[in-house]
Amino acid sequence: MESQRNEAKKGPKESLLIVRPAIRSLGLDYLHVTLIALIIVLIAFAFGLSQFKQGILIQSCSYGAYANQTCITPVHNSSQALAAAQQILASYTSVNTSLSLLPYYTYANRANVSYIANQSEWLVTFPYSNPLVNNETQYFSILLYDSNLSVAMPLIQTIPPTLYTKNMVISKGVVKIYNKVACTQGGPMQVYAFVDPYAPQALQGISSALNATSRYGNSINLTYKFIFTGYAISQYKGYGINETQAMAEYLWCASTQPRFQAFIANFSLVYNGRPMQNYTLEQVAQGSGLNTGTLNACVENSTSVLDAQATIAQFYGIITTPSYVVDCQYDAIPVTLNESIAYALNSR
Repeated sequence: MESQRNEAKKGPKESLLIVRPAIRSLGLDYLHVTLIALIIVLIAFAFGLSQFKQGILIQSCSYGAYANQTCITPVHNSSQALAAAQQILASYTSVNTSLSLLPYYTYANRANVSYIANQSEWLVTFPYSNPLVNNETQYFSILLYDSNLSVAMPLIQTIPPTLYTKNMVISKGVVKIYNKVACTQGGPMQVYAFVDPYAPQALQGISSALNATSRYGNSINLTYKFIFTGYAISQYKGYGINETQAMAEYLWCASTQPRFQAFIANFSLVYNGRPMQNYTLEQVAQGSGLNTGTLNACVENSTSVLDAQATIAQFYGIITTPSYVVDCQYDAIPVTLNESIAYALNSR
């Protein structure tokens, strides 16, 4: 009984719940360790991004790339290289060989321009129509130093021109004269035909001018400038200056009359490349239907006119004839006169 009373005094038994603490690492539980590890990873990733530099995209380099994958950057661009080559090409007009025809037969607007990185040079290749080989299309190349765009090498069979004019080949048959601008826009476009009467192709030059006048009509105003180059000067010793120049005076005055084409047709029948007597010239004028009174008055006062024409020729740098100046800014020869006129009219 005593023991039962003692048990009753103690009351009912309580359940014992044993709670064990989680395993700890440096005083941190798993959750905190995971968060710290994640933060460390994020910091490392951010540092890596700050040190990363985007690589050069090789395909975006216009002229290729160096071994270190940086773009090659020439001193000049392709447009500048082409313009320099067009000027060099135009300078061949001053060469005393068949190469002087090259600028007038070249398709400058079809040129191919490429940069040779390992040589720091530009290669410009022009197609041209070779008049000496049935107008076959051939190619002429000019190599330029990138540093100053001077000639490194022209076509391997040729030498560079000795005189650089600064003129520029624009298109086939079109050579732009340096530092010259278009004539006044009002009225017909001006075309000047420069002819030394004693040059081998003098009659061809006049004939080409007459054909252009017929073809373009009132769109152009073609005037003749009779000048004296080495061909005329070579006649001075045998015939004298006055008689030599007299033929140019008659030609100039005849060109101002409507029957000039008939005069040239008859003139070509008696022309032999040497000065003619005044009597012969008068007979040609009469037989061609020219107004002889007007013609004679013009001849008497033509000296100052021919002097002025020589000044104009000098202004445009005319050294060979026959040649033409179209719209006060384009140089042409007989076979390319129509192309030059057409280009100038379309550019207005």
